[in-house]
Amino acid sequence: MDTRLRMKTPRLILLCLIFTTAQNAAAMGPNTLKGPMSFIEVLNEVLVMRPVGLVATIVGTTLFLATSPFTGIASAAEPHDAFRKAGDALVVGPAAFTFSRPFGVYGYNPKGVYPERRPD
Repeated sequence: MDTRLRMKTPRLILLCLIFTTAQNAAAMGPNTLKGPMSFIEVLNEVLVMRPVGLVATIVGTTLFLATSPFTGIASAAEPHDAFRKAGDALVVGPAAFTFSRPFGVYGYNPKGVYPERRPD
């Protein structure tokens, strides 16, 4: 494989993912939970959003582990919640976005309460 093509392929894949999710998120807007999901919405959820969430969970976990010594130093001062805040931001949020949110909801609710899908 040509080295130029090999270097451009990851960039092209990243751009496709960015534009695909941006277009679908803008199109769905506030009507996310209205009516059944279309085939394109299901494909976007299964092929784009969940894998991106899984990668974010893995990267966040890695960053959390790599920065834990610094987080421990930051936890020395009051209110001693640096580990909880870092864990929520880097691990719990992406994991909940990937594994616990319902299809068609494109946000993470820390309480785990999501609106139900209403029929048209």
